[in-house]
Amino acid sequence: MHRSRTSFWRSLSSGEKYMVGNLFFLYFVQGIFVIGIGSLLPMMKAEYSLSYEVGGALISAHNIGSLITGMFVGMLPALLGYKRTLLYFNVLPFLGFAITLVTGNPILLFLAILLTGIGRGAVNYYNNQIINFLSHGSSGPLNMLHSFFAIGALLSPFLVLACTSGGDSGWRTAVYIIIGMGVVSMLTSPRMQMDSVSPEGGQAVQPAQPFGFWRERRFWLTAAIMLCYLSIEASVMGWLVTYFIDSGAASASSAQMLTALLWVVILLGRTGCILIAGHVSPPTFLRCASLGIAVFLVVVIASPSFVPLLLGTIGLGLCMAGMYGTTVSNATEVFKTYPLAMGFFVTLTGIGSVIAPSVIGAVAGQFGMRVGLGVLLVPAVLLILFAFVNRKA
Repeated sequence: MHRSRTSFWRSLSSGEKYMVGNLFFLYFVQGIFVIGIGSLLPMMKAEYSLSYEVGGALISAHNIGSLITGMFVGMLPALLGYKRTLLYFNVLPFLGFAITLVTGNPILLFLAILLTGIGRGAVNYYNNQIINFLSHGSSGPLNMLHSFFAIGALLSPFLVLACTSGGDSGWRTAVYIIIGMGVVSMLTSPRMQMDSVSPEGGQAVQPAQPFGFWRERRFWLTAAIMLCYLSIEASVMGWLVTYFIDSGAASASSAQMLTALLWVVILLGRTGCILIAGHVSPPTFLRCASLGIAVFLVVVIASPSFVPLLLGTIGLGLCMAGMYGTTVSNATEVFKTYPLAMGFFVTLTGIGSVIAPSVIGAVAGQFGMRVGLGVLLVPAVLLILFAFVNRKA
């Protein structure tokens, strides 16, 4: 059935509407717990006496989990179906958060955050794959999906701030709330009817050359853009609160508020991206956004006081807002032609989000948090380069 790009929601059946609504809710919960890791890190770091290096390893553990998932996640729906696969993996993040409540052992904490990444990676993959399929590759619904992540991410610092207002030990209350939201998502998901997007329904039929995407220039450029972007995104989301506090530019409460502001701006930016999706091509958008990310990243890193830090945070959020959804839509035809491409894409691009936070932690341990965050200027420059080369792909 043909689905109009301008009437995505009206084109869905009632069962598909419930499924899409629930996928949006799962992404909302993801926004809460993914940003919660970075917001909770300073309190966990203090209570468990963790070093910058261990903190960086924990942030990377989350992204290692997503990377591991990408290696096999594309194959499981053909064996288990989308629903069961999604349900099984959705349990893991909340199991991981439960572990953080009972131990400060770095190895067990690494395992706990690894589980959050494995579960997040699977939900991320299936959500994007299903919405991309139902919307016929339009970046609007994809940015709508990521707006729900942004709403959760926006509320996450406020949740942490409210729970820790009486002392840093309140971070445990925040974790209990996150686990509770996970339980709710496990109760709503079994009702989804996913036949229309299941491999059994004929959507996962492989082309004659299933790995033909290796020869697609557009695939490699899109992967390079996403790798650089995720290096920046993972590091900013994981280290930003710690950077705000340790740089001396903001107090602990102001740091949480700045992080919330970042997500307010991202949410507004993603709403704008939904409106302009049909008017601005992905290559054009990616060129403009990559330039903006680099400029405002410099402002954030160089800010000596609160006001320029505030302005830099707003600018960075606006420029990051539509990057993920638009980058995916940059190679829509490749993903539609080669179903296996998305799994390899997630795996390859996840490398940046694994390496960058750990490198920042190692550099910060030697030279301070400001110099550590300055490492992100390298992927920012490469992001601009690949975005402009993508223009001619």
